[in-house]
Amino acid sequence: MKSLLSVIMILIASIVFSQERVEMDNTRANNGFFNITKISYIKAYELKRERFVPREGNIFSRPDASGTGISSLQTINGFFLTPDFSLGIGVGIESHSSPSFKTLPIFLDARLYFNDSANALFAFMNIGAGLKLGETSDFNRGGMFNLGGGYRFPISKKISLISEIYFSHRSISLTEEGISKSNDIVRINGIGFSFGILF
Repeated sequence: MKSLLSVIMILIASIVFSQERVEMDNTRANNGFFNITKISYIKAYELKRERFVPREGNIFSRPDASGTGISSLQTINGFFLTPDFSLGIGVGIESHSSPSFKTLPIFLDARLYFNDSANALFAFMNIGAGLKLGETSDFNRGGMFNLGGGYRFPISKKISLISEIYFSHRSISLTEEGISKSNDIVRINGIGFSFGILF
């Protein structure tokens, strides 16, 4: 993850320093198609595990969440329905630690912007599911939910940087079955931080 972060930071720096000085157009910043590509880290503050054991029933536990975190890379493609509101579809790769596993989330992204200028505060929500690609895939099934806010600041007429902070919830099956049928589920609540580029 450190090498990925280094590559992304070098890419961002090259974009910033290679851009000529451009007068920012503060009108109609929120229109048409957009792409957001971002890296995120979620620090867990609560971890719950639910297991079903034959002849014992459901067993609930709260493992220590101090070492639990989620690193992710996501890309979102969407469209501004109005200058204040956008909808998009996102996909990503998430790497979980303690317990260790991977998820491949696909999700709906909804954003509410508080103004239509190049510099803007926004609120956002993500809701989706974790996919498993084939029986031999090492990705786990599950569900995801994020709710938070962020700030967009321009570096050119067509490119902006974004930063976000948000509440995050994950429900992950630790078996081959989905959440509804699994007999071993972990639920993770945490605070997430993201940094990315909006085109």
